[in-house]
Amino acid sequence: MTIERQYSLPNCKLILQGLPQGTDGKSDGRASLNLLMNAECHFVGYPQPITGGREFFESLVRQVSRYAQGFLSGLTPPEPHHPKPELVELHPIAGDLHQLTVYPAQEQESSGDAPLPSPAIVKVDLTTVQLFDLVEAIDQFLADSQTLPELSLQLKPLSKRYLKPEQPVAQRVMPAAIGVSSLALTALALFALPIPDVKRPQDPKLQPVETRHGSSLQTETVPTPTATPPSASSSTTGEPPLSANLSSPETISDPEELNNLKAQLDEKLVKAWIPATDVKVPLVYRVSVAKDGAIVGYKPLNPSQEQATEQTPLPDLLYKPVGNRPQNEPLADFQVTFNPDGSLEVQSLSVMNNQ
Repeated sequence: MTIERQYSLPNCKLILQGLPQGTDGKSDGRASLNLLMNAECHFVGYPQPITGGREFFESLVRQVSRYAQGFLSGLTPPEPHHPKPELVELHPIAGDLHQLTVYPAQEQESSGDAPLPSPAIVKVDLTTVQLFDLVEAIDQFLADSQTLPELSLQLKPLSKRYLKPEQPVAQRVMPAAIGVSSLALTALALFALPIPDVKRPQDPKLQPVETRHGSSLQTETVPTPTATPPSASSSTTGEPPLSANLSSPETISDPEELNNLKAQLDEKLVKAWIPATDVKVPLVYRVSVAKDGAIVGYKPLNPSQEQATEQTPLPDLLYKPVGNRPQNEPLADFQVTFNPDGSLEVQSLSVMNNQ
C-alpha cells in the first residue's frame, strides 16, 4: 500500500510517497511511512515540480535548513562534512532571490552498449516568501513522527566568529513580510540580537587585582574593599557584590568529581569546536570550571596566542553573568589543547602537578 504525505503552504507544497515497513501503525490510525520512493516540491509559478528519491530529499532537508540558518542569523555557516557531493545547493542571487539548484543522482547505469542520456540540472529562482514556505514545509515534515521517523536534522548554534559584514537581517527579511506572520518576524529579529555586555559600576578608588570574572583569567581593576556594605545598585549588574575576602578560591581535588567535570568539559568543546584552517600550532589554555560544569574563566598559557582565542569555542562557552554565583566558589583547572589536526586534549592540572 502506497502512502502519501502532503505538507502544504500558500507558495510551496511538499509531497512524499512511500511504503510502510511491516505492519507498523499508530494509535491515531495513520500508518508510518518508512521507505521513501519519491519526493516532490511544487512552487507557485513553476508548472513542473522538482522530484527525486531518498538521496535528493535528504540533501534538500540539510541544505535548505543550513541556508535558512545562515540567512536569518547573518552568519556564514561552515560547509557540513558529508561523504558524497550534495544533490541540492542554495545561494543568493540578484534581486533578493534565492537559486535552488538540483543535480541528478549518480545512480543510473547504462543497459548494454547504449549509454543513458545525462539528466539535466534543474534550477529554480525562489522569492524569500517561497523560501520561507519551503522551510516551513520541511519543519512540518520533521515534526511528523510517522513519516521517515529515523531521519532527523542536527543543527548547531553558529559562533559569532563566522560573522561577515553584510545586509542587516531586517532588510533581508522585509520582502517576506507579506507571507510571514508578525509573530515569526519578531522571533527572527530576537534571534539575531547580540548578547548585551554586562559591566560593573565604576568606583573612583581602583586598584589592580587578579580575578576570575570577565573573559579570561587576567588582571583587572576592581573597587578597593571597604568596611561599608556594598550598595543595592551593585547587585543589579548580574554579578554578586564584591566581598572584602579576595582570597584564592578552593580547588576541587576529589578524583571522581574531577573526572566528571573533565568529561563535561570535553563534551562541550568537542560539540562546539570547528577547527580553523589558519591554526598551524597547538593552542593551549588553562580553563577553570565550576562544580556545576560552567566554564568561568580561561587563559592562554602562551601569551602570544591571545589573538587566536577567537578561533576556539571558549569565548562562546564562557559563563555569561545572568545571575548570582557564589564568591570564591571551588574550581577545577584543566589544560586544554586545540591541535591543528582537529583533535582535542583535556587534562586536569591538579593531576598533572601531582605526577
